[in-house]
Amino acid sequence: MLITTTGLLGMLHQLELTPTAIKVLSVMFRHSESGGVVHMKQAEIDEVLGVGQASMSRAMALLVERGLVLRSNGGRGHRYALHPAVAGYSGEGEMKRELAELQAAGTLPPINVPDYTRRPPRPGSGRNLHAVA
Repeated sequence: MLITTTGLLGMLHQLELTPTAIKVLSVMFRHSESGGVVHMKQAEIDEVLGVGQASMSRAMALLVERGLVLRSNGGRGHRYALHPAVAGYSGEGEMKRELAELQAAGTLPPINVPDYTRRPPRPGSGRNLHAVA
């Protein structure tokens, strides 16, 4: 069983993730190693969820844009890892050590929360909104 930090989970709603992106993140967490390495390709995650290639690509792009999923540079066949703050760890000591080392080295990637230039629409207003899934 892996443990994770809980502070970030309380702010997930601020990241404006689609339902599909949340499902992808959940599958990645369930199939990750301690520290967040995920040995699944996008197509394999889609096999678990059955959302289709286009929806899967949009969801993964959103997770990478927000910084919750880290993608290796390169061509096809990207390797994925969860951000250290959302990754699971085998124990609290490992989690604290990993986060402290990354922070001290200045290599802890940011998590990107959308910044509004104006107020967001009220939930349920239905004005100028479109579904993305």
